Amino acid sequence: MLKSIFSSKSSKSIIFLLLTGLILFGKSYSQTRHFPAGAHEIVIANASGVRTDLLKNIAPVVEKSIARGDYPGAVILIGHRGQIIYRGVLGNRRIVPNIAPMRFDTIFDIASLTKIVVTTPAIMQLVEQGRIDLDAPVSQYWPAFAKQGKQSVTIRELLTHTSGLPLDVANPTKKSTSHAVIKKIEQLKLLHSPGSKFLYSDLNFIVLAHLVEMISKERIDHYAQNHIFKPLGMKNTFFTPSEKLRERIAPTELINKKLRWGQVHDPIAYSIGGISGNAGVFSDAKDLGIYAQSLLDGGKLPHVLRDKNNKLDYFLGPLSITKMTTAQTPDSMVDVRGLGWDIDSSYSNRGVLLPTQSFGHTGWTGTSLWIDPVTQTWIVILTSRAHPSPAINNQLAQDRRTIANIVSASLVDVASFNFNNTGKGELSRAYTIINK
Repeated sequence: MLKSIFSSKSSKSIIFLLLTGLILFGKSYSQTRHFPAGAHEIVIANASGVRTDLLKNIAPVVEKSIARGDYPGAVILIGHRGQIIYRGVLGNRRIVPNIAPMRFDTIFDIASLTKIVVTTPAIMQLVEQGRIDLDAPVSQYWPAFAKQGKQSVTIRELLTHTSGLPLDVANPTKKSTSHAVIKKIEQLKLLHSPGSKFLYSDLNFIVLAHLVEMISKERIDHYAQNHIFKPLGMKNTFFTPSEKLRERIAPTELINKKLRWGQVHDPIAYSIGGISGNAGVFSDAKDLGIYAQSLLDGGKLPHVLRDKNNKLDYFLGPLSITKMTTAQTPDSMVDVRGLGWDIDSSYSNRGVLLPTQSFGHTGWTGTSLWIDPVTQTWIVILTSRAHPSPAINNQLAQDRRTIANIVSASLVDVASFNFNNTGKGELSRAYTIINK
């Protein structure tokens, strides 16, 4: 019967009506989805050099998106010249299995922020120690990586996503081991010549983490704890969080009717047990603020944690930080990246006012960090946008840029105007949109 219907003259009309119905249903769903208001805790400091009246515009941006169902809640923390100038706790940290208001100490799966909180600084620490060379081929440290024509890929090209490695490996949802993933990477072929094109790939940072492990003889989670989290006093940052912390953790997505809660969302990291160089870290706003401030302080540890014998005052040196947070991609590329960090690519949430010397990164789950050394400002925005399922449109991307614009517009203690806040990537994207 079905066969006869769809082979009739009216088949095109029936299919059209079915597709139209599905499209309308999708639009209706996106229009009617909403989340409860939840928490509303805003603290704006009375800081000199800041137009604090503008910062009042941040909460309405976020609460509009919460009401529309774009994400259930957010924690926003902003620092300027060593002082917290804004702290916002809005909405809810979870919707299912029950509604729970957002808290400032909520722990989030920070997803790809793992790349710049763990893997990149770990590589730079090894560079400082003379144990790895940015422009050496990966195969110098991992000979088997040279298979399938990958012999010329360098450490720098991995860090800038210009290696030519594909986006991922096959079947990441199946239970696997890190060893099996590494073996798959050895057999991969490049999609383009190294250094010729920007293609964001998680595999770059899985390879980098493997190099850290090979050279340091420490598993990447142990390395991060010993050389980054502990020295900086990041007490709520870790891979594979304890079950005891479950209530504080913002869950992510319902996958196959099971809530991903306290386990990493990223498919590859999840398949290998939650410990990877591309994703897997859980953290809160306070710890990410500590990390951001240390970068602005040239890698200095917080004062209370510095070694009295001056043996450990820095987790990275200022020149290493400058190297990883300034442009490292060829001038011919529109997408500008540092080592690990985003500067002016299509993923950027810099907005249009912060200087192009600023840098940051995002995480797919709804997390972001942006840091500006010119104005000495950092912005942490943490949401769980995939909970309980991702919205059809990722409004968060625009909200990040809007918040960055509000914050940067509020800053009036800018010492000099001898900087640029218009990037070539920004203009390329802007005129592409205009000329469509």
